[in-house]
Amino acid sequence: MRAAGTLAADGTEGVTGAGTPTARRGSSPAALAHAGTLDGLFTMVARHRDNTVAVQEEGRSITYGAAEKRAAQLATALLRADVQLGDPVLVHCTDHVQFLVAQLAVLKLGAVCVPVPRDARRATLERCAEVSGASLVLCSTALRARWDLSALVLDDPQVWSRISPRRPEASLPHSGRTDAAHLLVEDAGGPGHLVDHRAWMFSLADRNRRAGRPDRGVVVCQEPGAAQALSGAWWAFSAGATLCSRRFGPGAAATPAAAGATPAALRPMDHATTAVLRPADYASALDGAVPGAPTRLRTVLLVGEPCPNDLVRRHFEVMPRTRLLAEFAPLDGAMPWAAVDCSAHGVTSPSPCVVGDAVSRVRITIRDAKGRTLEDGRTGAIWASGSALPFDRLHTRGRPGGDVPATGSLAGSNYLGRWNKAGALEITGRVTHPSPSPR
Repeated sequence: MRAAGTLAADGTEGVTGAGTPTARRGSSPAALAHAGTLDGLFTMVARHRDNTVAVQEEGRSITYGAAEKRAAQLATALLRADVQLGDPVLVHCTDHVQFLVAQLAVLKLGAVCVPVPRDARRATLERCAEVSGASLVLCSTALRARWDLSALVLDDPQVWSRISPRRPEASLPHSGRTDAAHLLVEDAGGPGHLVDHRAWMFSLADRNRRAGRPDRGVVVCQEPGAAQALSGAWWAFSAGATLCSRRFGPGAAATPAAAGATPAALRPMDHATTAVLRPADYASALDGAVPGAPTRLRTVLLVGEPCPNDLVRRHFEVMPRTRLLAEFAPLDGAMPWAAVDCSAHGVTSPSPCVVGDAVSRVRITIRDAKGRTLEDGRTGAIWASGSALPFDRLHTRGRPGGDVPATGSLAGSNYLGRWNKAGALEITGRVTHPSPSPR
C-alpha cells in the first residue's frame, strides 16, 4: 500500500459554523436493522437527514450529507492510491469532523479503520502501528510529525480542489457485514481487537433497545479516536442525531455550569440531552456541580470500566432526575459485555460495583483458576464470548495471538466477579494471575 499525494478535509464545502441541526423527519428506526454495515447505516441516515448536523464542535460542524459526500471522494482517492480491501489504515485526527470523514472513507473501501486517540502517547502510536501492520495514516497537519509512515494529511486545503471534480467510484462501498470494521488497540502494550460490522450493529441495536435512541444530540468528552467517543458517535449516527464534542480537561471539570447542575465539561451544546463517557472522566466532571439544579441532560451513559457505587450515589445527588446507565466493556472500551440501569442496581450492594446483565448476543461465564465454569454465587475470573464482541485479537503485525484465536472464542476480562442472587454480575476485584484459556 502506498500514499499518492496529500488529501484534505479542511472544512470548507458543507461544513458550517456552530448551529442547530435542521429538524427533519425521515430517519427510519428500521435503518439500523436493515443496514448491514456502519458506512451503509450512515448512508441511509444521510439520505433522509442530509442537512442535519452530524458532528458539532466548538466553532465547527459538518452535516450528514456533506460528510457522506466527502467520505466518498476521499474513499475514491484512497482507492486510486491502491488501498485494498482489508488493508489496515491508521486514523489520527485533531477533531471529530476530520475523524468522521476519514473513518467513513476507510469503511467504504472495506478497509480496517485503526483509530488512534488524538492525545495518544508515543508508545501508543508505536503500538498501533506494530499491531496493525499499517503502512498508511490519515492524519491532521498538527499530528503529521508524530508518524514515520506514509501519510495523507486531512487539512491540506489544496487537495479537495483536485478530488472534488472527480466522480466517486461507482463500485463503492466495498464493505461487507462480516468484514472487520475497526482494530481497537489496547493501551500499555495490549493487543488489538478486531470488530466486524455485524458486532457493531448487534451492539447498537441492543443499546437502543435498553437505553432508547438518543433524542437530538450525544455529548462526548473524549478525544477523536478514543474508544468511548467512537461508541458514542455511532450511537448518535444510528439515530440520525448530532455528535457534540466537548474538550475535557481539569479546567472544564472544575467550573460549575452557570445555569444549573450540569457539569461544565458536559454542558449540552445547544440541544444535546445525552452524554457518553468513561466513569473516571464523569467522576472528575461532577466536581463542582450544583446538586439538584435544573439540567437538560436526560441520560448519562458510562462505558468502559465498571462504574463504582460511589459514582452512582454522586450522580443521583447532583442530577436525581437524569438516568444513569452503565456498560461494562473491559477490553477495548467500546463493545459492552454487560449493562445496568444504575437507578435500579448497585447502590446498596456490598460489592464495589454491579455491572448488570449480559447484553444481547454475549455470554458471560465465571471461571476458576483452571478455567472451569463456576456455579452462580461463586467468585472467579469473568470471561465472555458472543457475536456482539470482537471476533479476533492481534498482537504483532496482523498476527493472531492470546486466548481469542477465532470467532466465538472466549475472552478474559482481567476482572473478578460473581452472579448475585438477583442474577446481576458483580465486580469484586482484579485478576492478579490470569487464568489459563478454557478449552
